[in-house]
Amino acid sequence: MEKTIKRADTRIKLIETGLTLFAQNGYNGTGIKEIVDGANVPKGSFYNYFKSKEAFSVEIIRHYSQTLSDMWDEILASGPSDPHGALRNGFEMIVALHERAGVKSGCLIGNLAAEISEASDLCRKEMLRSTSAWKDRVSSYIDQGQADGSIRNDISARALTEFIWNAWEGALLNMKIANSTDPIKECICLLFDFFLKPQKK
Repeated sequence: MEKTIKRADTRIKLIETGLTLFAQNGYNGTGIKEIVDGANVPKGSFYNYFKSKEAFSVEIIRHYSQTLSDMWDEILASGPSDPHGALRNGFEMIVALHERAGVKSGCLIGNLAAEISEASDLCRKEMLRSTSAWKDRVSSYIDQGQADGSIRNDISARALTEFIWNAWEGALLNMKIANSTDPIKECICLLFDFFLKPQKK
């Protein structure tokens, strides 16, 4: 039992170390040696937990996505009760996290998508699964907002969600270029003060 717990602890330690290094240096800028050194694990034991660096990357994406999903659940549950307000509060909370942590890391999914999605179909599929789950959550809130009249209903909830995702990911990339959270703040304002508001006839 103790051995099983220790094995699980080592595995998650490797994943969390890899997540930090991927965020800092990217996939191609992070080697197995850096990962095992950072986790204080013998290099040879890495392959006892993961078949390859690619398989390891899939687990990092999965771990990152679950962590982000849990955070969104908590933020949405503790925010305003109306869908429009809840979503806006959620994004503003994420902006605050970027401000506290610095702007260099951005979004791991977006970073990896640009770096390895063409080279690794396994990672691409896991990123697709992750983004689809995020979009389902946002789309559900938009559906509710369209029903109560707080969000425009002349465009489908799914189409609005796709636009939000595209705008947000683009703003996150611009945040890194500008070395400032201004792009994501402006994105939130435009989305929630104008684009998502019901259109006047």
